[in-house]
Amino acid sequence: MTQYRDHPLVIAVLGKGGVGKSILTTLMAKSIFLEYNLKLLLIDADPTHPHLSKMVKLKPERSLEKVRADLINSILSKEESTESIVENVDFNVYNAMVESKEFSLFSIGQPEGPGCFCPSNAILRKVLESISKDFDVILIDCEAGLEIVNRLVIESVDIILIVTDISIRGVDTAASIRSSADKFTKYKRMGIIINKVKGNISSIIEKIQALNFNLLGLIPEDENIIELDLQGKPIIELPLDSKSYLKVKKLVTELLN
Repeated sequence: MTQYRDHPLVIAVLGKGGVGKSILTTLMAKSIFLEYNLKLLLIDADPTHPHLSKMVKLKPERSLEKVRADLINSILSKEESTESIVENVDFNVYNAMVESKEFSLFSIGQPEGPGCFCPSNAILRKVLESISKDFDVILIDCEAGLEIVNRLVIESVDIILIVTDISIRGVDTAASIRSSADKFTKYKRMGIIINKVKGNISSIIEKIQALNFNLLGLIPEDENIIELDLQGKPIIELPLDSKSYLKVKKLVTELLN
């Protein structure tokens, strides 16, 4: 494996719901494992719509939420001492990962009962600190909106990619995410990506420029992605000559080099 840097490059993909965050994460992962000899970890951090594992055709048997629930049950049932349980947290987390020859995947999962996702997000923050040293690049497919930022889950992220579609509401959400990230993260670089581009989007670009966003790329609406979705096939199988993949490949080259 090529040593990329002395610590992993952590990239978080954010935006409002429905803009294509998981698709972008999938295509970035495809580009990284095809073009670079790097150890890659994908994190599906969306507890509401965990689509990433289906898109990359790699499904973990256990989620972070399941690990958390099992730890709580072990403590309550006193099957093990609390000290022993705490010492084995990282071991349990690693066992919850699923690996392929291209990358590893970890999912936050959905809560088994009612309530917020705060406990699992708190653990996810610790997981990023403890296991990140074993990877060169970490891609985090975040839940929609601001909460993952406000709860400090991605506090130490290197790059924040905010995805918007060709809607004013998408850009307004991007501005809100940037505002929260400025307060609650230590990111080194941030940019916005316009996804599902078609027709004249000059009004969207003008608004992005007026907000002083760093526009990183325009990803066109892609008939090949639509066709894969209609057939229920994973997005990771998108042909290499697809126009959206070629744009994402260029973006990845810029981010890594």
